[in-house]
Amino acid sequence: MKATMPTRLLPGLLALAVAVAVAVAQPPDKAAHLAIVVNKQSSLSDISSAELARYFKAERSKTPNGVKLVVVMQEPGRPERAAALRDILKMTEAEYGKHILHATFTGAVAGTPKALASSRAVIEFVGVTAGGLGYVRGDEADDSVKVLKVDGKFPGEAGYAFSVK
Repeated sequence: MKATMPTRLLPGLLALAVAVAVAVAQPPDKAAHLAIVVNKQSSLSDISSAELARYFKAERSKTPNGVKLVVVMQEPGRPERAAALRDILKMTEAEYGKHILHATFTGAVAGTPKALASSRAVIEFVGVTAGGLGYVRGDEADDSVKVLKVDGKFPGEAGYAFSVK
């Protein structure tokens, strides 16, 4: 019996359907994204990238409901810090240093973000600090902190803005 055109296409279409289903079922690559983390008690859940930049630039120090934030960054040289500077602050390390120095000198900020040595240190600090706010690789965030949506997206979702390269 001779196979008809639609019957001959069936194996190829089946293979394509399986490939699409596998691709869709793959979990997001959280390790490639920077997760913004806050203390679990924080009322924040979704923040705009513009508002986040204001917090990290020390231009704003309180949440909309008045809670004072304690912002932490990772030390210079860490890939997560480079990603935060590039994607959140839109600055180089040198520009950020000048910004913070100027803001401190002029009294525009009361305090500057604290620098911690590792993602583990950021998680531990944010987890026990009311108002704690920091960043880690998406796959390093654990249940001791809350991961924020940024511009409506979680790390690993399509269109998420902050990646660690």
